[in-house]
Amino acid sequence: MSFALPKPKRVTADEVVLSRGDWDQIVSILGESSATRELTEDEDDVAAVAAARSEDARFAARVSAERGSTIEATIPIEVVRAKCDGTHPVRAWRDYRGWTQLHLSLKSGVGRDLIAQIETRRKNGSVETLDRLASSLGIPIEALIEEDDR
Repeated sequence: MSFALPKPKRVTADEVVLSRGDWDQIVSILGESSATRELTEDEDDVAAVAAARSEDARFAARVSAERGSTIEATIPIEVVRAKCDGTHPVRAWRDYRGWTQLHLSLKSGVGRDLIAQIETRRKNGSVETLDRLASSLGIPIEALIEEDDR
């Protein structure tokens, strides 16, 4: 966008005075491009969200087909907050579902004591154990794996 700046009628240290016609022309040029830019950014944001949701749906469908049961492909904000506060992912997801350790134990076949030890980080849990917990919680196993630098 380029246009020639109008010649001011008067310039002081605190203000610049333009003719009404020059002012209207500037507002028209900047207002149109600003509104167009905002609409374009909105359209780009909507397209990005749609693409991300589509990718999430493809991922969930693929993992669900592999497991034979549905999974949650997005992470709820409650789980994110709990993990940021230092809660183990198993506990964060269990709390999000409103389950007790005993309930998760019965659904997964993993002992309640082992679940408690995993949640308190006394044990890591084998891949098989985490897979059983993840399947029971309806999430991908990756959601339960912690990075070493938590």
